[in-house]
Amino acid sequence: MTAVATDRRQTQELARTMAGRVAALIRPLTDTSVSVPRSLWTVGEHAAHLAYTKDLMARMLAGEPLTFGDGTREGFALANMEVLEGYPERNGAVLADRIESAVDAFCRTAAGIPPGAMINSPLGRIPVETFTAYLLAHLMMHGDPMATALRKPRVMDRTSVLASLPFFFLAMERFVDVNAVKGLTASYALHVRGGPSRYITFDNGRASFSPTRLRRVDCHISADPVALVRVGLRQIEQWGPIATLKLTAWGPKPWLAFRFAGLILPP
Repeated sequence: MTAVATDRRQTQELARTMAGRVAALIRPLTDTSVSVPRSLWTVGEHAAHLAYTKDLMARMLAGEPLTFGDGTREGFALANMEVLEGYPERNGAVLADRIESAVDAFCRTAAGIPPGAMINSPLGRIPVETFTAYLLAHLMMHGDPMATALRKPRVMDRTSVLASLPFFFLAMERFVDVNAVKGLTASYALHVRGGPSRYITFDNGRASFSPTRLRRVDCHISADPVALVRVGLRQIEQWGPIATLKLTAWGPKPWLAFRFAGLILPP
C-alpha cells in the first residue's frame, strides 16, 4: 500500500463539514423512502448505513475490537444487508443527529492518536490518516447520491476529494476488477489535478501501483478530482467529463484511457 501525505486536522474538519451537509439533506425529511438513482437503496437506507458505519468507525478508532465484513466487496455487501435489516431507524432527523455525533466522536478520538499510527478499520489495519480520509470519502460516496435523489446540490467538493485521496488510492489498489484486467498489459499515469499522481501497471492482468514512474507510460490521464471520483464510483458515465475536458489523455496509447474506468470496481 502506498501512502499519500495529508493534513489530518484539515481532513477532520472537512469530515465534520461534510457530515453537516449530509445531515442537512435528511434532517427535514419525514419520509425517507425516496428512491436513489443508480442504487438499490432509498435515501433512508443510505442515511441509516451512514449512521451505523460512522458509529462503527468511531468505535473502531477508539480501540473496540469490531469488524465489518471481510474487506472484500462481497463481504461488505453481505454486512450492509445484515445491518440494514437490523437497524430499522429511518427518521431523517434522528439519523442526521447520529451521523453528526458519530463523526464528531471519530474526529475527537483521531486528534489524540499519534501520526502514522496503524488502526483497525473495515479495510484492515491502515494509517490513522487514511482512516480519517476514509471517513470523509464515505460521507461523500453516500451523500452525493442522496442529494441527487432529493434534487439538492451535491455535497462533494474538490477540496474534500483531494483530502480523501489516501482512501481512494487505497480502494483502487484493493478493488481491481480481475475479470476486466485479465490478460491486460499496459501502464497508466493518473494525474489528479491539484493532487498527486499514481502510476498503475498491469502486467498480464497483475496490477501494481506506485507514486513514482517505474516504466514507460502508455497512457497519461489528467483528471479533475471530482469528475474522477464520480466516474470511479459509477455515479456518472465518463463521456460528459471527457467532453468537457475534465478527463483528458495523451501518450503513446491514449485510447487506453477509455478502458480505465472499467478496470477498478467502486468500493
